[in-house]
Amino acid sequence: MKKMAFMLALLLCSSSAFDFNPVILIKRALSSSSATSEKTLGSDFTTNKKAPGATAGFSRDDRLGVVRDDIYKLMWQDDNLPDKMAQDRAVHYCDDLNFAGYDDWRLPTKNELLSITDDSRYKPAINKAFKNVAYETNNKGEKMYWSSIKHAGYPSSLVWSVDFESGSDYFGSVLDRYFVRCVRQY
Repeated sequence: MKKMAFMLALLLCSSSAFDFNPVILIKRALSSSSATSEKTLGSDFTTNKKAPGATAGFSRDDRLGVVRDDIYKLMWQDDNLPDKMAQDRAVHYCDDLNFAGYDDWRLPTKNELLSITDDSRYKPAINKAFKNVAYETNNKGEKMYWSSIKHAGYPSSLVWSVDFESGSDYFGSVLDRYFVRCVRQY
């Protein structure tokens, strides 16, 4: 297990140096592996009830309104999602969020957002463990979600975002108004 964690850490660190996305690489490897990678997991963290369509490594807690990613040890906000906002407001929103009994939420990185996309789905291209996609819930036609990562090599006014309609990453101006999905480490 320690060897696997070391290899994952090495992969993630080297990805920035060589400009590739290890999240997509890992997702493709997992999705092309045996059928066991598609087995459903518990719908909450304390029982073995099935959550239809939740893929391996993800589980949902309806009571708390969160999705837990056991691969990256992340807990995702999936209830009470806010309306669109500018990127600096999104950072403050997540930093100030007190949700599901936790107050250590933050705005996710681009790779963290990409880790919850589902390349086999479209509209929405998000893991089936998630029930809420703000562009559907709020019916505003927007589909972009802010990340905390500024776009390297361009003006500092550009920040990476992820489109949960297609599962792709883009960048936008910090003045654009996109949706927010906060995350915390557990």
